[in-house]
Amino acid sequence: MANTTRRRLSFVDLAHPQVWHKLVEYTEVTIAFAKLITDFNNQWAKICFLASSQLHQLVIDFRRKTENEIRGKCHLGGRMYDLWESLLLESEIESQSLKKVACIMEKKISGQLTNCITTKNLQLTFNKEHRRDFNEILEKGHEFVRESQDEYFKIFNTEGVTSDFDLAHNQYIFELAGVNSLYSKYQYNILPELLQGMEQSQLETIDAICQNIQLMASVLQEHHEQRHSSFASFVVTSTTTNANEELENYICSMDETNDGSSKSPVHIQFESFISPMNNSNINSRISSGKDEQLIIYAAPVIQMQLSSHCKETINRLKEIKKEKSLLLAIINPQTSKIPVKQHDDQQRSDKKILNQLSDLMKRKHQLHLIELEESVLLAQQDLLKSHRPSMGSNADNEQDAQKRNSRNIKGLWRDAFRALKTSTTASGSGDNENLSVC
Repeated sequence: MANTTRRRLSFVDLAHPQVWHKLVEYTEVTIAFAKLITDFNNQWAKICFLASSQLHQLVIDFRRKTENEIRGKCHLGGRMYDLWESLLLESEIESQSLKKVACIMEKKISGQLTNCITTKNLQLTFNKEHRRDFNEILEKGHEFVRESQDEYFKIFNTEGVTSDFDLAHNQYIFELAGVNSLYSKYQYNILPELLQGMEQSQLETIDAICQNIQLMASVLQEHHEQRHSSFASFVVTSTTTNANEELENYICSMDETNDGSSKSPVHIQFESFISPMNNSNINSRISSGKDEQLIIYAAPVIQMQLSSHCKETINRLKEIKKEKSLLLAIINPQTSKIPVKQHDDQQRSDKKILNQLSDLMKRKHQLHLIELEESVLLAQQDLLKSHRPSMGSNADNEQDAQKRNSRNIKGLWRDAFRALKTSTTASGSGDNENLSVC
């Protein structure tokens, strides 16, 4: 239904922060509208079922009455009786046609709309949950930067420019670079992708609503055209009736039902007048006819800190690369294999499709979380690339550096993202158990 001859205006083109909420609101209202249309269609189908049943019973009752009250008393036949039987037959066909319309509206139209509503509700629920997760990640970013900044200022105010101050400086810069990279990834990649996905889902909902309204009208039009043609033919045929011919045919049928026992003319015996006066004289006879900064790397302790950061960053990025490869291997084939729901699929097929859709959306969300963590590490790795330190420091300095650096940024981010991925998986599985297919 969408116009593909020009580039359409998109929610992604709008920079206002309320655009997400407006799109969610529009989606919710559209789904509610689809429910209203489905209810209207279902009630119309019920009316058609009821009318079909009543009309069918009406025909049965009057056929019985015709046999008992009319033909039982008189062998009614001919054109008049044929027209009556044709009218009863047209009424029976009308009953069957209404039942067919009701079945199409109930199974085909309501089935497609109900499946659309269930699917779009599921997609909207996942999109809202994923957006809440991303907002939590953004809040964590602000929190980590504030904590590093507070520690940085505190050491400067209490100790001045010392090695601890340099360590705190680096920690602050790591946090700042990582968080800003995360915000950039979210603003220019993740949020637009979410908005585009919701837009596409909304376009599909609008298409489904319009197509099913048109289908409803088409079914009714076909029904009325067929019935109009049939009744029009009946009316034309019935106008050829001739009352005189009907009566004559009845008269002829009377003669054809005779057993042939008396074929002689009817003789009427007239009475004769008998005069009392003259018995022998016969005188008379009588007759009668129906949605930068510089790294400090001079001291050995600082070099160990940077080396540790660099090593941990590289290791985690390798892990992330493997995780992404696994997720992409799962997501890409599924995206092309999600079956298209046909109107006559059974309930098990509906549930299977919804489970596949649910699993696909959870995998995509996990991929987005990994990409956000990757953006933090890549930004920090960029700071480390041109200042990679030597590893020849003594063990005591290494232990002190590790103690001062116990709240390593990668550990914090890794824990934060893992907690989100775990909660996403748990909530997703719970949702699947509560899925119902109408």
